[in-house]
Amino acid sequence: MDMNTIIGALALAFGLYTLIARQVAPHQFAKLGPMKEKFGEKGGLVVHFIGYTVLPLLFGGWILYKTYGFGHF
Repeated sequence: MDMNTIIGALALAFGLYTLIARQVAPHQFAKLGPMKEKFGEKGGLVVHFIGYTVLPLLFGGWILYKTYGFGHF
């Protein structure tokens, strides 16, 4: 298993974890409170969701996509 596979898998796992934990135990996110204070209630949720869920999922998926040769255009 090469480093790209490990990084991609960990990024996907982290994104999935935050996606599930957001529904099950939202109090676990230490940085969510300060983000809500800085960007407002809705803005903080959006910034946190994009930064800790969407971007890791996209990044992990992209790395795995490129690693396994499906990205040759």
